Amino acid sequence: MSTFQLSFKTTLGFVSIIERDGYITDINFRKITKQKTSSQLLKAKDQIKKFLNKKIKRFTLKTKAIGSKAQLQVWNQIKKINYGKTVSYNFISKKTKIHPRHVGRICGENRLLLFIPCHRVIRSDGLLGGFLAKRGVSLKSKILKIEDSNK
Repeated sequence: MSTFQLSFKTTLGFVSIIERDGYITDINFRKITKQKTSSQLLKAKDQIKKFLNKKIKRFTLKTKAIGSKAQLQVWNQIKKINYGKTVSYNFISKKTKIHPRHVGRICGENRLLLFIPCHRVIRSDGLLGGFLAKRGVSLKSKILKIEDSNK
């Protein structure tokens, strides 16, 4: 099993990417000290930087989400949310037949931040709700503002 890791600084802080056996399996907002890069990680870094700088709206990364059947079902629905749009946890709940609180918990277990855009899932009352990454809701708000200003 080959594993590669890369961290880099962005306008939103550090982003780390992990590749296992040729697939990106983790994208998160923290710093990894032990790094070993690959061409796939360098491509992912380039796409993430372009996304955060409003140059691209969609990723073309070779990813692999690892999770239960329910997690994969929720994440697949979330991947359908268009750039610059938001939906509620309740909306995802109705699409997947999974309780909204469980949908929120599954969002918190997302290991492919940005690629599976859980930042686009908000509460039904319009408030942002939670966000897994360090600096949570503040970071979620900043990502949504990037998308909103680049529609």
